[in-house]
Amino acid sequence: MSDSPEDPIEWVETDKFVMPVIPDELGIDPRTLAVLHCVSFLELSGDTTVDPDWAVEATEYVAHYLHRLSREDAMQMQKEMATVAAWAEAKQMPPLFVDLARRFTEYAGIEPED
Repeated sequence: MSDSPEDPIEWVETDKFVMPVIPDELGIDPRTLAVLHCVSFLELSGDTTVDPDWAVEATEYVAHYLHRLSREDAMQMQKEMATVAAWAEAKQMPPLFVDLARRFTEYAGIEPED
């Protein structure tokens, strides 16, 4: 890094969304958190960070793979996402993130049947 006027530092604005680290105490499966982290980045980052068409394509593939979950695993993921949503809401995180976590299994089309 240089303070030279010939090599000025340029501030770059960003519209990315990066999910915070979710505490271990919530007991969420790390695989659930990894999926949520990636999908929240793709879905909640702005168009200058992530091309919207690529984001849709990538999240559709994530949903495709999640359809392979057993009913029990899908129910567990739904429960864990609800726990993350409640935690995020209590921490006053962005409402779009809270909604994504709360409705993740519905959005992915893996809402387990009762």
